[in-house]
Amino acid sequence: MTDRQWTGVILAGGKSSRMGRDKALMEFDGKRMIDRTVELLRQHVREILVIGDPEKHTAEHATTIPDEQPGKGPLGGIITALKRARYVRLLVLACDLPAINDHLLVTLKKELDAGFDAVIPTHKGLTEPLAAAYHKHCIEAFEKNLRDDVLKMSDALAAVRAVHIDVMPGKDGWPMDLFRNLNSPTDL
Repeated sequence: MTDRQWTGVILAGGKSSRMGRDKALMEFDGKRMIDRTVELLRQHVREILVIGDPEKHTAEHATTIPDEQPGKGPLGGIITALKRARYVRLLVLACDLPAINDHLLVTLKKELDAGFDAVIPTHKGLTEPLAAAYHKHCIEAFEKNLRDDVLKMSDALAAVRAVHIDVMPGKDGWPMDLFRNLNSPTDL
């Protein structure tokens, strides 16, 4: 897909408490996780925002901005990105998903362009809102959830026109570890 009028977002502001060190700055296969994610997004977007600490979450080809409401989890970070993004369509990735690939990003972009506010991959009954596409139309509903202190992404997604797309890791050409998440040292 050649349309790059998108903002790529990397959520890097988590506490990394189970990992014991900052996941965004951790090396995986010789590269910092934040740099791997920037590299993946660059061919799909015109702008990349890192939501995290500007003192430590810097990356080439990206602008790092602090979460406007720290401590509010991924929903707070996504709202910050939606408000600060130059483009109305966003590809959002957590920094700790090393197996996300181009095919997923192209699929998310195509589905969002079909007229939805959010496109969320699902597999085996699980949703992946931190490897998803969002439209700025989500801001108002998401901010209401934040004001009401309803921080679960599933609740926020229920308030917008979200579509869930089935992605079956290990089938139809999808890598088995597509949604592998690095949460603890044993995941490395």
